[in-house]
Amino acid sequence: MSAPELQNLLFQFDQLSSTYLRAEVEEALARQEEITPHLIQILETLAENPLRYTLEMHNGHVYAALLLSHFREPAAHLPLIRAFSLADDQLVDLWGDMTTETLPTLLYRTCNGSMEAIKALIVNREVDQYVRCAATEALSYVVAFDTARRDEVIDFCQGLFSGQEAEPESHFWGNLTATLCDLHPAQSMEIIRKAYDDGIVSKGFIGLQDVETAADRDLETAMESLRTWVTTRMPADVHSYISWFAEFNQQDYTAPPPAVPKAKAEAKKKTERAKNKAAKKTRKKNRG
Repeated sequence: MSAPELQNLLFQFDQLSSTYLRAEVEEALARQEEITPHLIQILETLAENPLRYTLEMHNGHVYAALLLSHFREPAAHLPLIRAFSLADDQLVDLWGDMTTETLPTLLYRTCNGSMEAIKALIVNREVDQYVRCAATEALSYVVAFDTARRDEVIDFCQGLFSGQEAEPESHFWGNLTATLCDLHPAQSMEIIRKAYDDGIVSKGFIGLQDVETAADRDLETAMESLRTWVTTRMPADVHSYISWFAEFNQQDYTAPPPAVPKAKAEAKKKTERAKNKAAKKTRKKNRG
C-alpha cells in the first residue's frame, strides 16, 4: 500500500458516519504492520488534546482502538489507557458507551499478560468511575483465561475495600463486588459483608443475596461461567466485534444473557450506557 493509499484509509476511518466501513476494515486487517503505528498515533493525539480532537469532529479513534485490540497490540496498551483517562464530558463525547461495553476487552487484549497498568488505572481516583470499573472487569478477563492468577486478582480487589478508594456513592464499589462474585466470592465474604454494613455498596447495583448465591456455587462452575461470559464479550470475528456500535447501521451483536451476579451489574450499566449514548448522539447532531 502506498503512503497516499494508507492516508486515504485513515481519512475514511476518521469521518463521522453511521455506515460501518467493512471494506476499509478488511484492508486494515491485511495491512496490520503498516497501519499499526498510525493507529497508535491517533490515540496519542486524542490523549494529548481531547478537546481539540472533539471539536474537529474526528472519529478515527473508534476504529483505532478496536483494530489495535483485535491485533492484540501491546504497544497500544498505555496509549489506550491515556485515551480513556479523560474528563467525564470528554469521555462521553469521544467514547460513548464503549467505556462500559468495550474497554475491558481493549485493556485485556493489549496488556500482553501484564496487569500492572490496569491496576494503576483502577487505583487512580482522578479517572472516571466507569473507566475504573471497566479496568476492574478487565482483571476478571485475565483470570477467565488464566485461573492461576485468580488469587492475585482477588487479593488486589479485596485490598481496595478501604472505603477511601472512591466516593461512597460511586458505582466503583458495586462493580468491585460484582467482579469478586465473578471470581467466586467465598473467600471475600467477610470483606463484602462489611462493605454492605458500611453502606458503600449500593443494593440497587448488586444485592447481598446475589453475592451469597454466587458464593454457594462451586468454584469450577463459577470459572466456567466467567469464561463463557467473557468469550461472548470478545467475538473472534472482527466485524461482529466492531459493527454493533450505536453509530453504525449494522446488525447488533447479541450475546447470551449473562449469569447472575453479572446480570445485576450489567443492569446498572445499561442505564448509564443509555445516557452516554444519548449524549453522544446529541453532540454529534449539534456539530453537524
